[in-house]
Formats: sequence, structure tokens, C-alpha cells
Amino acid sequence: MSNPPQYPGGHLPPEGEPDPEPTDDHRKQDHTPLDTERFRRTTPARLRPIPARRSGGYWRLLAGATTYVMVVGGMADYADAGARGAAHVLFWSLIVLAMLVTASRERKHGWESRPRWPYAVAALGGAALVEVLVLLVGSPVIITGSLILLGFVAFVLMLAG
Repeated sequence: MSNPPQYPGGHLPPEGEPDPEPTDDHRKQDHTPLDTERFRRTTPARLRPIPARRSGGYWRLLAGATTYVMVVGGMADYADAGARGAAHVLFWSLIVLAMLVTASRERKHGWESRPRWPYAVAALGGAALVEVLVLLVGSPVIITGSLILLGFVAFVLMLAG
């Protein structure tokens, strides 16, 4: 299917008039390569590797430690000390696992290694904060504060869309 010839203004000839003959300008345009030919892909997009991107910081570590403080601090008065100790050990093992996964990804993708101290601060600081909050204010206040914090976070996330 070809396009009908057009007058110089870009509109079609009226009904019944003969089609205009192609001019030299049109012939030159037909034989010159398109500008888009210079930008044609040499490798199909499906075959190009997508480079791995590094995460934007320690947000997941901070969110995990905060959630841990909220959950374990909220259950402290209602569970025995052995359950809190088991929760601390589980939390520490998850932090170590996250650190090992991060180190593995850095080696795999050839990234510069990041400092490891935030993992130790999250592990020890989270456990210490739970114990201090339980001693100072108790579980009901921790539960109330956790609900207020979660409501604030939900509000901010709803604003972000």
C-alpha cells in the first residue's frame, strides 16, 4: 500500500486532477539514507545483558531492625525470657545472613565493598533497644508506639501512591 502523491503543502490533490509527477527533490529524498539508519541497533535488545544495580542504602536493614524492636518489644511482657532470647538469636542470624548475601553479591558483580558496621549496629542495637524499652516503658507502651509508627508509615506510603 503506497501513499498517494501530495502537493507541496502536504495535502492531497482534489478529485479528478492528475497526480503530480515526482520532482527531483522527491527522487533525491528517496535515494538518500535515512537519519535513523545511523542509530540502528547492532545487537537485539533481548540479547543485551542488564547490569545489576546496587541497592540504594541500608533501608531494608533499618526497616527490619525497627520491625524486630516493635514485635519483640511488644511481646516481651507476654512471653518468657527464653522466647525473647530465641528471638534475639534468630534476629542475629538473619542479620549475619543478610551481610553474607550482600558480600556475595558484591563479589559476584564486582562492586566495591561497603562497610559492614551497619549490620553489627543493627544486630546489637536492635537487641539492646528492645531490652531497654521493655525495662523503661513496658510492652503496652511499645505496642501503642508501634501502632502509631505503622500508621504514620502507612499514611506516608499512601501519599506517595
